[in-house]
Amino acid sequence: MHPQRIVPAYFLIQAALVMAWWVLLVTFPPSVAWFQPASRPPDSVWSFWLADAVLIIGGSVAVAVGIWKRHPNAGIMVWSVAVATWYPTLVCIATSSQTGEAWIASSMMVMMAGMSLAMATIHGSTTQTPATIRVTRMTRPSALFWTLGQTVIFWGVFLWVLPLGIVELQGHFRVGDFQHAYQGFSSLTLLLAASCLGLWSGITMSTLGSGTPLPTATAPRLVAVGPYRYVRNPMAVAGILQGMAVGWCLGSVPVMAYSLAGAFLWQGAVRPVEERDLSRRFGASYDAYRARVGLWFPKRRTSRHNQV
Repeated sequence: MHPQRIVPAYFLIQAALVMAWWVLLVTFPPSVAWFQPASRPPDSVWSFWLADAVLIIGGSVAVAVGIWKRHPNAGIMVWSVAVATWYPTLVCIATSSQTGEAWIASSMMVMMAGMSLAMATIHGSTTQTPATIRVTRMTRPSALFWTLGQTVIFWGVFLWVLPLGIVELQGHFRVGDFQHAYQGFSSLTLLLAASCLGLWSGITMSTLGSGTPLPTATAPRLVAVGPYRYVRNPMAVAGILQGMAVGWCLGSVPVMAYSLAGAFLWQGAVRPVEERDLSRRFGASYDAYRARVGLWFPKRRTSRHNQV
């Protein structure tokens, strides 16, 4: 689907989901307890209905209509809604960090804020140039700065907020956890190793590729050294292993399943788009690289003595 259709479709879905959430709270009041700390008065959640109705529901619908009608200020509207979603998101995360509760609400908010920001980035500054993959030429210090910033955000969302939200959801459905000897040591060792691989990959991409791992600010150069000598997307491998390690540490099968689901999502939705772009930009060089280097696992290298 063309980005010109993806962005407005997403914002309409976002408006519908937020409206459905409020309908759930109204029609089934006990559900309020799922989304706020037990220490907060049950009625405190209603303080947010006007802001949600105007800024998120109304704003999302306005963005979708503005993009379809090619309004000259559609780009500003998209960014305004994206920024508006981050204030309640940060409030939720701060509340969950303080109380150790309401991680479901924080997970929902961070997903919405992240997707809104992604849509704003995809849409770009004008409605005439939307793109899911955009080449961005940066200086090495700038590329490294943005890559490390992205890393902090992604790790915070996918390895902290969302797993805790899943674990909290387990409690409501009375899904137990698992424990075994050396669980903490083993899982944290895997997490450390996977994190080092992720950092190595990101730093290599930014310093040698002059871009970031993010598709909307991707590197203008093909990087085939460092960890990219062994697998074509070591950051995806590192991310899946990190998620598995977090689930292992928490003793949560659903968190581990969530991590594996990320692998299937990347394989089916992200990889084809990324590989078509790389093949288009780098041609025979990328095709030779893809034939030489495995996607998820290193290929067995043939020694020169055995080559014909």
